[in-house]
Amino acid sequence: MKKGLLYLLVVCQMAFGHSVELRAQAALKLAPAFSDHMVLQRDQPIVIHGTAPAGEKVAVSFSGKTQSAAADDGGKWKVVFSAKRSGGPLQVRVSSGGNELLVNDVLIGDVWLCSGQSNMDFALKNAVGGKDEVAAGHFSPNIRLLKYASTAPGGNVAWDPAMLEKVNRSEVYRGEWKTADAASVAAFSAVGYYFGKQIVAETGVPIGLIQVALGGSPTESWIDSATLAQDGRFAGMLHDWRHSPQVMEWVKQRGGENTLRATSPTQRHTFMPGYNFKAGIAPFTAFPVKGVIWYQGESNVHDVALHAALFEKLVTSWRKHWNAALPFYFVQLSSIDRPHWPEFRDSQRQLALRIAGTGMAVSHDLGDSLDVHPTRKMEIGVRLAKLALHDVYGKKITASGPVLRKAYRDGQSIMLHFGSARALRTLDDKPLQGFELLTTDGRRFAADAAIHRKTISITVPPNLKVTSVLYAYQPFSRANLCNEARLPASTFSISIPKSDL
Repeated sequence: MKKGLLYLLVVCQMAFGHSVELRAQAALKLAPAFSDHMVLQRDQPIVIHGTAPAGEKVAVSFSGKTQSAAADDGGKWKVVFSAKRSGGPLQVRVSSGGNELLVNDVLIGDVWLCSGQSNMDFALKNAVGGKDEVAAGHFSPNIRLLKYASTAPGGNVAWDPAMLEKVNRSEVYRGEWKTADAASVAAFSAVGYYFGKQIVAETGVPIGLIQVALGGSPTESWIDSATLAQDGRFAGMLHDWRHSPQVMEWVKQRGGENTLRATSPTQRHTFMPGYNFKAGIAPFTAFPVKGVIWYQGESNVHDVALHAALFEKLVTSWRKHWNAALPFYFVQLSSIDRPHWPEFRDSQRQLALRIAGTGMAVSHDLGDSLDVHPTRKMEIGVRLAKLALHDVYGKKITASGPVLRKAYRDGQSIMLHFGSARALRTLDDKPLQGFELLTTDGRRFAADAAIHRKTISITVPPNLKVTSVLYAYQPFSRANLCNEARLPASTFSISIPKSDL
């Protein structure tokens, strides 16, 4: 009898605990994008969403109006308010079943997503001039920061069982909106911060920056698994990514080190295909944004063609998930003394020309021959901002460096004509360097190049059969061509038809 009562008591306790857990899981919540000090996207319908007990009515009050919705069977709810112009501060009030949530100090402006790997994650406090920027304390109240950061330890660390389980549940990212102050700015992406600072200075529009970046992460981890599965080009990385030749060796090695203590045969990792989309990006796809800035590629440089396919898929899939033709501005990899980087930079240049609504900030002039994390981030953020200011905000500025338009022969010279320049010059006011000639037998020669306003002339030595002109094609390059705005020209290669030379 006593055993029966004891058993019944244990069962009741377990049931009670389970019901408490279910109620906790179903409690009224807002999605991760919503917290004090947030920015809502202007000029687009304002979508406010979250979770509540299934079937429960949720009322949301915002800017003098109230909208209601019932949580669906999965506990999800959303309401939509009409678009608003920039302004604030405002308050969001959410109530359901006697519970109430308040979101204070809400601005209406433009929201930019800042994503990629370690060079986007690179904190302002570690950048050249970053400590001075923080110490000066001149932070705009119109800049708001949401660092949605991974809690999984980086580096050669074997994750403990609790972290391994958290990774399996896709619960590694955390963060909330903050105003710009010394602490929040110092820890935020240097590239993202300088981008937002420049936009605010030029437009006066409140800018919200959402940082979702993870050091070492490959491109495929930021694309949803269903999209990857629909394209046969990526089949080799989906089922056993840790042993796939399509995945960079370093990425696979780090994955093995972090999961060394795993006991589950289906253990997940933050570098695996689709992971960072599900855990870090999907929570924001119902949250309207103005556009994306992206700094990534170091973990895909081993296969230039595969990266090109992945990057194009990344852009098109994110636009599909947000149901918007998002402007997408990205950073070309810098120069460093490693193989494949010139070809990768040239591929990125071609991607910017091929994919509509994108733009590329050149960075080879800011590279470090030995360090994959160059520290001059202010210039990168400003260059990205110039692209957005020109394309999105309609500013009549020079937004990029010289862009190669055509090449032709003129006697014993090759002539290269550039756009996005009123007059060509060099970054350091020294003689032009960085041009090479590639011959039919695969040899490379430094080219004798000269500037003629918007054209470069290259003298070809007699009897030299040239197939291509290369620029900034050394892994670590000191190429110095720029335009009147001192914005550098990209790494490029261009073929010279046999009929010409």
